[in-house]
Amino acid sequence: MILFRVREFASVCFYRLLSPFFGGFGRRVRIVSPLRLVGAKFMVFSDDVTLASGAYVAALTDLVLQPRLEIGRGTKIGDHSHIICAHSVTFGERVLAANRVFVTDNGHRYADVDVAIMDQRLEALAAVHIGDHSWIGENVCILGASIGRHCVIASNSVVNRDVPDYCVAAGAPAKIVRRYSPEHGQWLPTDGQGKFASDADV
Repeated sequence: MILFRVREFASVCFYRLLSPFFGGFGRRVRIVSPLRLVGAKFMVFSDDVTLASGAYVAALTDLVLQPRLEIGRGTKIGDHSHIICAHSVTFGERVLAANRVFVTDNGHRYADVDVAIMDQRLEALAAVHIGDHSWIGENVCILGASIGRHCVIASNSVVNRDVPDYCVAAGAPAKIVRRYSPEHGQWLPTDGQGKFASDADV
């Protein structure tokens, strides 16, 4: 345990020394022994961001010359997360992302069956934005979709469509299963499409 803490401290200090090579690097940022960081000059980490161990984070120039990967103040990204940005991926403030979260705004082309998929060009998906104060569960995949503020995405979900503010989404593909109702002052079940269930069902 002591050795682990020493290695973690050394890694955090090392990335603080590298902060001038990032697009932005706030105060008290903790980058803990990532697996790989690519394109740091296109990354902006705001104050109090934590990127836990084993993360693979890349900002690629395959689609645009100036991709932007931004992580907002106080956001925490869990162990072994995988974030790939080819044009725009942003996390809002105080987002909590659990372990092994995968986020991307791009995918591989696969139309040409005579060429290995890994050798075909990237194609753009929609930009990704994760709103303030949201919680992303373990093993969630977010594929070219945005999530509103104060949302919950259940573990093992695959998000490929936008999720509005104040929603709980679950499944593969993810569907909205609960929403906050200002009228009732509580979280209520939905029909899976984001509409509130009838009073009889609630």
